[in-house]
Amino acid sequence: MTKPIFSVFGLIVLFLISCRSTNNIAGTYRSNFAVLGFFGTRINLNTDSSFGFRMRGDMNFDTSKGYYKVDNKYLALYHEPFKPDTSDYEKYGKEAVLTRYALSTNNHLDNPEKYLIGNKKLFVCDTAGQVIKKQFGYSKCRQYLIFGKHWYKRRYYLKRVA
Repeated sequence: MTKPIFSVFGLIVLFLISCRSTNNIAGTYRSNFAVLGFFGTRINLNTDSSFGFRMRGDMNFDTSKGYYKVDNKYLALYHEPFKPDTSDYEKYGKEAVLTRYALSTNNHLDNPEKYLIGNKKLFVCDTAGQVIKKQFGYSKCRQYLIFGKHWYKRRYYLKRVA
């Protein structure tokens, strides 16, 4: 008699755990290693559905802000276009200010940029929604225990740091 009660209780608990929401994704996420040995990504997700995005490495960087939406298990980032600050025109000249913003714009970022939500992790997705599991990176350890290359494909994700 007690076995059916425990199995029904177990099914109810399993159902409730599987239906939990992903509303607690706000925080700071950064990549677990530098892609190609240079490029790291940091995303700050705020509780008011706004975000800050920063990709940097090897004298390249990209900064963006915007808003995000959670759709089932996916996080979609919608980047807002940059508007140059015109107050520096008199001090530096229009060409200098526009050149600075041209080097740091987010024109190449896809809208929306998708991530799969995991357990305190964000997994990068392509435009079709498929998870990109591995990226090419460098490691101080060898690919195999004693031999192998230092450069190889590793599991890539953004982990929550705060």
